[in-house]
Amino acid sequence: MGRGDCVLATYDAGAGMHPQLESSSGLAGVLRGVVADIQHASGADIVSIFLYEEASRTYYAPVAIGQPQESLLDSLADMSQQLHRYLGDKQQGKVPDEVGIHHYGSTVWLTVTRQKLVALDAPSEIDSTFIRRYQVQSTIGLPLLSGDRLLGLVYLNYRTRERVPDEAMLAELERRAKAAATIIQAVLADSERSALEGLGRLTSLLTGPIGDPETDAKELRRLLSIALADLLLASDFDAAAIYQFAAQRMSLELVTAHAPVAAPPRVDRHDVSEPWETLLSKAVAAGTAAAELHVVATYPLGSADEPHGFLVVLSRDPLATVRRPPATDLFLKASADLIGAALASRLLIAGLEHSNRLLGALGDMTTAMLRPGSGQQDVLDAVAGHLTDASVPEFDFNFATVYLLDERADGTAVVHMAAGAATSSTIIATSETTKGDGHTAHKRVPRWALEEERELAADDVLLYVARTRQAAVVGALAAGVESDRGDVITGSIPESATWIDVPVVWSDGTTMAHVAACLIGEPKGQEDGRRPARGQPPFTLAGEVFQSGGHADLIRIFLPFGSDPTRIASGVLEVGYHRSYERRPDWGQIEALRAAAAQVAMAVETARLYEDTRRHGQQLELSADISRAIASSIDLDQTLRLVAQNLARLVDASLCQIALYEEDREGWFGAAASDQEDLWRRQHGERSEPSFLFEVLDHGRPVVIEDTSTSDLVSPGYARTFGVRSLLALPLVADGQSIGAAVLAERDRMRAFTTEEVQRAQGLALQAAVAIKNARLHALAEEERHLQKDFVLIGFGQWGQKAYHPKEEDVRGHGDAFYWDSPASPAHDQLERELESSSYVITYVATPAATHLPTVALYYDLSDVILIEKPLGAPPEAYREFLDTAPGGVEIVAADHYYFKLEVRLLQLLLTEERTLRDFLDSVEEIRIEILEEQPLTGAAADIGVIADLIPHAFAIISLLTPIDHIHLDAESPLLVGRHEGMQGQRESYARMNGSFPYHGRHVRLVIDVGKGAENAKWIKLSGERRAGGRSPSYKFDFGRGEAIDGTQATVRAAVRRIREPGVPDNAHLNMLRHVIEKRHPAVGILSIREAIRANQRVRDLEAMAVDLLARGQWTGYAIGTRPAFDAAPTASTSGGNANAPRARART
Repeated sequence: MGRGDCVLATYDAGAGMHPQLESSSGLAGVLRGVVADIQHASGADIVSIFLYEEASRTYYAPVAIGQPQESLLDSLADMSQQLHRYLGDKQQGKVPDEVGIHHYGSTVWLTVTRQKLVALDAPSEIDSTFIRRYQVQSTIGLPLLSGDRLLGLVYLNYRTRERVPDEAMLAELERRAKAAATIIQAVLADSERSALEGLGRLTSLLTGPIGDPETDAKELRRLLSIALADLLLASDFDAAAIYQFAAQRMSLELVTAHAPVAAPPRVDRHDVSEPWETLLSKAVAAGTAAAELHVVATYPLGSADEPHGFLVVLSRDPLATVRRPPATDLFLKASADLIGAALASRLLIAGLEHSNRLLGALGDMTTAMLRPGSGQQDVLDAVAGHLTDASVPEFDFNFATVYLLDERADGTAVVHMAAGAATSSTIIATSETTKGDGHTAHKRVPRWALEEERELAADDVLLYVARTRQAAVVGALAAGVESDRGDVITGSIPESATWIDVPVVWSDGTTMAHVAACLIGEPKGQEDGRRPARGQPPFTLAGEVFQSGGHADLIRIFLPFGSDPTRIASGVLEVGYHRSYERRPDWGQIEALRAAAAQVAMAVETARLYEDTRRHGQQLELSADISRAIASSIDLDQTLRLVAQNLARLVDASLCQIALYEEDREGWFGAAASDQEDLWRRQHGERSEPSFLFEVLDHGRPVVIEDTSTSDLVSPGYARTFGVRSLLALPLVADGQSIGAAVLAERDRMRAFTTEEVQRAQGLALQAAVAIKNARLHALAEEERHLQKDFVLIGFGQWGQKAYHPKEEDVRGHGDAFYWDSPASPAHDQLERELESSSYVITYVATPAATHLPTVALYYDLSDVILIEKPLGAPPEAYREFLDTAPGGVEIVAADHYYFKLEVRLLQLLLTEERTLRDFLDSVEEIRIEILEEQPLTGAAADIGVIADLIPHAFAIISLLTPIDHIHLDAESPLLVGRHEGMQGQRESYARMNGSFPYHGRHVRLVIDVGKGAENAKWIKLSGERRAGGRSPSYKFDFGRGEAIDGTQATVRAAVRRIREPGVPDNAHLNMLRHVIEKRHPAVGILSIREAIRANQRVRDLEAMAVDLLARGQWTGYAIGTRPAFDAAPTASTSGGNANAPRARART
C-alpha cells in the first residue's frame, strides 16, 4: 500500500475479528471508514467522530453519517466552547469534585472521565441543542483511547430507543472503538512520519548552494515546483500555489502551482484595508471552484507582518481546514517558513544585482551552518565567522557575536550559548585554536562572548531585542556632552526609526553613562507587559560587560532571530565596528542581516532538532547499555555497584548512592555507591531521624531537592560528609514494594533535575530494582547451595547440648563439626584454628542475655551471620555504639524461638482461617498468657529477671493479635512483681503485666504472667463475655501439653485437640535455625538487629518499672513451686520486701 492507505480492521458481532478492507486515502478517509463501520454494526441513526489533540486541547477532524456535513463546524465550535468553559473553571478552582454531564455537556464529560457514555433518555440526561434538533432519544459516547492517550470521541445517536444496543453489542462496539483507535493512532503516526520526511526533503531542496544569478529565477521556480509536489505528497492535499509580492507590494504574482485547474496568475488589492490573506483566499477559491477545490489555509512566507508572499493549500474536502492532523499543520507552517526563507535568500536578494556577493555569502553561511552533524554551537561559530568576512561589503564587521537565549525555571533569562569572532586588534578578544578538516585554525573571540549562562537583567538590551523582534543600533560613548547620531548609522532609514539615550547601568543599579541608540521599525514580538513607563528607556546596557568588553568604543547592531514569530526570539545577532574604523553601519547591512537572520533561525532550529535526536539516540543507547550491564550480573554486590555507577552516568550526576530499607520499614542502610562506597556502607538511619529516604518510602515517588542546605529532609551531617548540594532520590520498587532508594547527588553546584531527567532515571531505577531483587534471590540460593557444602554452626546453650550430644557422632560422620565451649578449650580458639576460608559461619548466641553483646563482639570477625536469641540484654545505646564502630559485612539478626513453636504457628493459622475462632474473636473480652517454669531463678539469670527473659516470648504470642505498640498499660496497676524464697539476685522472679489493646472498636483486657520458681505453665487463653449460665466461652492453647481446648460453644463440652503428641520434642529452636540457614531475611520472626532494638523498647520500659518497684520494696514474695498471691498482703522478707506496700488485686 502507498502512504495514506490503510486496512480498516472491524469487529463482526459474535464472529470475532476479521479484516474488512477499505482503501482510504489520508486521515479523513480512514475516519469515514471508521464511522461507516460503526454505523453498520450499531444501527445508529447518526454516527459522528471527533478527534482530540491533548497537547493543544483541541477537537478536530469531524466526520459524521446521518447529519449535514456543514453542521459539523457548528458542532466543533460548540464542543470547543464547552471545553474552554471547563478549563477556565478548572483554573479558577470552580470545577465540581465529580463532573457531571449537566455541568459542561457530554463532550467535556467524555474528555475528562474517558468513560463510555450511555444515555438511554438523552433528552433528559443531555438535553443539548443537537439532541432537540435531531430528535435524538438515546446517545452512546465512546472514547477513542490509545494507551493513556485520548485520540477522540465517537457518538452514536438513536431516534428510537428500541434500536439501542444491548450489553453484548455495547461491548462489541467498545472493541470496535478500540480497534479504530489503534488504526487512527497509526494514521496519525504515519502523518507525523510523512511530515518529517517531507520537511527533510524540502530542507535539502531549498537550502542547497545558490546558482548563477542570471538563471537563478528560473531555477527558483523549478525548485519551488518540486517543493510543492513534495508538500502535497507529504500532506495529502489536492492542490497548492505560491505567490510572491511584486514591486512596491501592490499585487501578488503567481510563482508556481500544482492544481488541476489554472490558478489566478495575479491578484491585485484595490482596498488597502482588506488583508492580503483574505483577498488571496477569495481569489484562489473563485478560480478553482470549477474543480471543486476549497482553500484549506493560507500561510505567510516569512514575517507575518511583512511576508515575501503566501502559500495557498487546497483540498476537495470542504472541511479539510479542520480535518488536517496536527503534524500536517506543523509541517505546512514549517514548509512555508522554508519557502519564505528560499524566497528571501534566493529570489528577492538574487533579483538585486548589487547583492551578488551578499547572496554568495549567505549561501556559504547556510552551507556552513547546515553541514551534516552540525550542532548549535557549530552553527553559531559558522555565523560569527561569516559575519566578519571582509570580502563581502555587507559583512565586513570588525566583530560578530551570536547569542542563544534561554529561561530558567525561576523565570531568569540567561545567555545559554554564545559564539564570536573578531578581525580587528582594537577589539578586546581572546585567541583560540581549533582543529578540523585536517588543519589547525586560529581565531580571536570577543571576550564578552566567552561568558555563557550569563544572567540577564529584565531590561537588558538582548532581552528587549528578543522580545520585541526590533533591530537596535547602539552607538559608542560620546566624547562630548551630546551623542552624535551620525556616528551611529549612516544614510537614510526607509522604515520608522526612534532615537533614544540608553543608560549603562552597573549591577548595583547606579548609572555609568548614556549612549545614543536607534530603534528601527515597530515592535513586532511579545513584550509580556513589560513596556517601560513614560520617559524611561526601553532597555539598558550591562555596565560590567560594557567596561570589560571595551564597548565604549564600539558601534553595535543588535538583531533578533527565531523561527516562531509568536514567541520571544531564540537568539540575537550582535555585530559592529570599532570607532577607529572609518565605516559605520548602513541600511543595506541591516537588510542583509535580516536575510541572514532568517537563515540562522532555520539553521539553529535544524541543529537543535538534530541535537535532540542525537541526544535521544545516545540516551536510548546508554539506557540499553546500562540495562545490559545490570542484567549481566547476578551477584548482589556487583549488581548494586553497577546500578550506582550507571545511574550516575545516565544523568551525569556527581554521585549515586543506593540505600536499602529494613524489613520493618523503620530504618535504612547504605548498600552501594559510585564513590566513597566504604563510607556510605557504614551509614544507616532510623525513622526517628527526618530523612528524604523515608519521604521516598512513604510516598513512593521521586524527591527532588535543589538546595540541600535549606531542606529539613537532608541531614547537615550527610550533606557535609558527602559534599552534596542537590539531590534526586528515586524509589526502587519491585513487586509493588519499595525495597530501597537511589540517590543521585550533585556536588559541584546546585542543580535542578529536570522532569525529563527524573523520568529517565526512574525508568532505569525500576529495572534496577528488579535486578537487585533477582540478585538477592540468587544470593539466597547461592548461600543455600554454599551452606550445604561448607557450613559451620556454633551452638550455645543447654538446649543445644541436649539436642546434639546424643547424636554427636552421627553428625560428625556427615562432615559437620561441633565446638563445645569450655574454659579449658574455648570454642572461639578451636574455630579460629580450624576454620576454612570457604566456610560460611552462622553464630547462634543463646547465652544469658547479659553476655550477648560481649559474645557478639568476640565472634564477630569469624562470622558471616550472627543470630541472637531475644531478649537482647544490653541497652540499645550499647548495641548502636557497637554497630557504628564495627567494620561491617556481618549480618546480625535477632529472633525469638516462640515464633517457631508449632502451637504458635497453628494458632496463627486458626486465627486467619478457622471461621469459628474468627467469629469468637469479635466477642473476646480478655486474653491471659502464662509462661511459668518450676526451675528457680539462679545464677546470672537472677540479675536479668523474668521480664527481660520471658516477656518477649509472651509478646511473640500476642503479636498474632495486635502490634506491640498498640498495647496500653493499666493506669492503676500496670505491673506487679514478685521474688521467690531464697532468691539471691537483685531482679524479679515473677511479673504480671496488666493492660489492654483496641480490637475492632473494643478494648480487650490483657494479662501476662511470667515467672520462675513456680509450676510449669505455658498457655494463652482467650475469654469472651460471661454467659447467663455463668460460664465464659474461651479458647485455650496449652504450649506445654501440646493441646488446644475449644470452649466457645455453650451447649457442648470443651473440645480438646492434640497439637503435639506427648514425648515429641519442641523443635522451635531448630526451626528458627533452619530459617536463618535457608533465608537471610525470612518474612516472620527474624528481625535485623536494628529492628530488634526498636521492637525491644517496650521490654526495656517494663524493666525500668520493675527496677523502680523493687527499689521501693513493692514486691510480693512466694514459696518455690507456688506463685505470688498479688491479691493478698505482700510478705516481708529478708531480701527487702515491704510489708506495708499497697495491696495489689489480681483476677484469676
